[in-house]
Amino acid sequence: MTRALVIEASGNLWGSERALLDLLRAVPMLEVAVCCPPQMPLNSELEKLHVRTLPYYVYGLHEKSKRHRLQAAAGVVRACLEFRPDVIYLNQCGCYKVALPAATLLDLPIVAHVRIFEDAAYLARQSPGPRRLRGVIAISSAVETEIRRFQQLDSIQLHRIYDAYAPAVPALQNLFPQGRIVNRVACVGRLVPVKGQDVLVGALCMLKDFEGGLECLFVGDGEGSFVQELRQTALHGNAASSIRWLGFVDDVLSLLQTCSVLVCPSHSEPLGRVIFEAWDAGAVPVAFSGSGGAAEIVAAAKGGILYEEQTPESLTRALRDALELDQEQRARLIRNGRSWMARNCGPEIYGEALSTILTSACRSSG
Repeated sequence: MTRALVIEASGNLWGSERALLDLLRAVPMLEVAVCCPPQMPLNSELEKLHVRTLPYYVYGLHEKSKRHRLQAAAGVVRACLEFRPDVIYLNQCGCYKVALPAATLLDLPIVAHVRIFEDAAYLARQSPGPRRLRGVIAISSAVETEIRRFQQLDSIQLHRIYDAYAPAVPALQNLFPQGRIVNRVACVGRLVPVKGQDVLVGALCMLKDFEGGLECLFVGDGEGSFVQELRQTALHGNAASSIRWLGFVDDVLSLLQTCSVLVCPSHSEPLGRVIFEAWDAGAVPVAFSGSGGAAEIVAAAKGGILYEEQTPESLTRALRDALELDQEQRARLIRNGRSWMARNCGPEIYGEALSTILTSACRSSG
């Protein structure tokens, strides 16, 4: 049985960590331990799954000193010496430089997941060789395309695997939950410019007289100046009364069950796990057609509505279309989305694919 040491640099419960948890529930063919920062939300979830945790990583290295990076690298070496893995798996490739000393010292192969567009350039700057980095995994075709832009990564075997997602809500229940509000929409994600919430606020200003009223829930923390700008735009556009700023919400799925539409207005999105959550909850996703991964999965599934221009006007038209869907139309989009998830994102499918990659990395001679 292949022994895989997972390096998880954050330890929060965002998309990549939730994908990791879905993976760990479906890899009986692997023996796994996780090296991550101590006292983070992920640790208690790993304990529930009886997954060995080696809390030797350092949280927030991008904001810390070289001494902390050396401490984290030493922590990875310690984790390797204690667990004796056959392969090191980076749940996010941003920790490649920190894991590399341990891999080099102990002659271990590395497999790295690329989950954000920027990490393709980061990994290319390291000029990795196939002797050490045996595989790179892209979470979407959009990320795969970005990786292929860099000649420095041409020699590394490239795979595409959509993140695992296990629906929590039965298919029938997600269409008729108690408390669903037809004219309620949600936008879930950090409040930062790349997520495009300013485009959505502009659209809400245009929809302020929408028949029956309209309520939009913004879920997520963000940059203070950008949040203030969003609030001012809503106020000046007479849309402030239709918006609720909820901040961080732990149980996004339950909240989405009260909404009919999920808006993903990101300019750039490597995948968009929240779209999976929308299909799970029975909300129709609306996304920008040029966003990358989010548009890719909505189009592939025929499970939502895409708008063509990143403008309030274009998003307004898409929102109207989504809110005016009848029950049969909405049900068809949700069924399409869930069917696509079952074929592409089932934890067993994900676990088998990743296990094959990790096992092959151990056998490869580079």
